[in-house]
Amino acid sequence: MKEKVLVIGGTGLVGSHFVEKSYDFKILAPSTSELNLQNEQSIANYLQEHNPDWIINFAAYTDVNGAENQRGDESGLCWQINVDGVSSLLKNYKSNNFIQISTDMVFEGSKENPGPYDENSKPPENYDNLTWYGWSKNRGEKLVLDRGGTVVRIIYPVRANFAGKLDYIRGPLFKIASGKMHPLFSDQQISITYINELTQALKTIIAGDHHGIFHVSSDTTNPFDLISKVLSEIGEDPQQLKPSSVVEFLKTQGPAYRYPLYGGLKSKQTEEILDLHFSTWQTVVENLVGEGLKLPVIN
Repeated sequence: MKEKVLVIGGTGLVGSHFVEKSYDFKILAPSTSELNLQNEQSIANYLQEHNPDWIINFAAYTDVNGAENQRGDESGLCWQINVDGVSSLLKNYKSNNFIQISTDMVFEGSKENPGPYDENSKPPENYDNLTWYGWSKNRGEKLVLDRGGTVVRIIYPVRANFAGKLDYIRGPLFKIASGKMHPLFSDQQISITYINELTQALKTIIAGDHHGIFHVSSDTTNPFDLISKVLSEIGEDPQQLKPSSVVEFLKTQGPAYRYPLYGGLKSKQTEEILDLHFSTWQTVVENLVGEGLKLPVIN
């Protein structure tokens, strides 16, 4: 019998790919009217009726700028979804077969505590040097891990096509096509997550009954080099891009924690446990182009 997997946030950029590709499982992907993370009774009713074998929570408030406007407000929408919603799910789901999708922004990405971070790195216990979004995801992680659940951290998830939302690569391509591209940081350390590989990792975690902390990411690069590579691969001139400095930007557009300087995730332990290999960022770009990534046509 196929395992019953409840996917929360199954229509988004990341979750929808898992839903589309997970033929091995019986997928439950309720709408927000069926299961609302801001309504604990809604959660309790749904879980009691469907009793899933696993839950994967892709749902999150991800507007980093919007979250900063709520900084310190635990009654705000960011906290309600990223922390209170997770708490309500765990309260009403007695199994530890719970996978929380998280982010490298639970870490500072600072010069004093730089990434890339491995699966054993310890996130901070205060939000002084985190965005409010990062702190909310940090606290959501803690709730899950304290219950013996699983955290899967990703960073800047990318895919070749998705109508619902632009990602870390297709966003800049849209701006280039619109003639509105700004300079890109050449001194900010990042990783990206290839959504195809995330889906495979999640399927492997469930099939192998794995629990703990896992990272799905590439090696590190910077935004300028990343988009330059994309342009070269799709036959466009990378010389049209201009580099800029996040260090200089933050001197006038602080606070410093808003754009972590040294982010990124290491995935070696995850690869060993799950017997998987995650692509380099260059290979991810090449794969995306092979899947149809291109400069959009703006009418």
